[in-house]
Amino acid sequence: MSTLPRRRAGPPVTTAVMALMAVGLAGPVAGEQLITAVSSDTVSIKSTFTGAEIVLFGTIERDVQTVARPRGYDIVIVTRGPKQPIVVRRKSRLAGIWVNRESRHYVDVPSYLAILSNRTLTDIADPLVLSRFQLSLEQLILLQPGADTAAPARQATIFHEALLRLMRQRAHYIEDPAGVAFLSPALFKANIPLPASVPVGEYRAEVYLFGDGALLARAAKDISIRKTGIEQLVTLMAAEMPLFYGLAAVALAIFSGWLAGIIFRRD
Repeated sequence: MSTLPRRRAGPPVTTAVMALMAVGLAGPVAGEQLITAVSSDTVSIKSTFTGAEIVLFGTIERDVQTVARPRGYDIVIVTRGPKQPIVVRRKSRLAGIWVNRESRHYVDVPSYLAILSNRTLTDIADPLVLSRFQLSLEQLILLQPGADTAAPARQATIFHEALLRLMRQRAHYIEDPAGVAFLSPALFKANIPLPASVPVGEYRAEVYLFGDGALLARAAKDISIRKTGIEQLVTLMAAEMPLFYGLAAVALAIFSGWLAGIIFRRD
């Protein structure tokens, strides 16, 4: 009875080889990095609030092995506000009266969206890349729960365009291809405008670094917008003590009416 010869065990894999394999699986190390800062990470809304502007500064750092790119860099900054549901209604005439006939319900819609760049987005990256990261208002994905898939595509587009148009009119959606300025080949800044009607909540400014159409690095900064003073007190009372808030509002209305009657009473 013959036996098969045993296969000789190969040499043990050294720790150094395993480390090189791990580095290879992890992918190449980025040659560029972003360092960003904002002028203020908190915006306080008071009764005299008429809008604000946050300045975002950034610098591009390269490692010693990365050479400067002949065509330079491109920057796209996307600032998103807290998400909220939105209903878009379409009016039509019925017996000579304008009434709401159709509507679309959207969920998780950014209440604020500012897309700033140093040049036109289509010149910075391929439309597929813009769509993947939603770096354009045209590429913004709006979710509709329970949407009728049999509805005409043109009809869905009309509501989509109407929502974008309304948000633009309120200055809640902004797309500015000249919103980012390079102060030097590696230093840039952008002014993020906040209208007077900006919603309160947590915001996030994401910075995308492109070179020759490829995404090289990303960074993000968090911004908090909150009410202060009497506005915050009224908001807390309405949310946490609705009964007391309602009674106080009724009492204030009665007192105002009584005081007006006293002041303007005719003898």
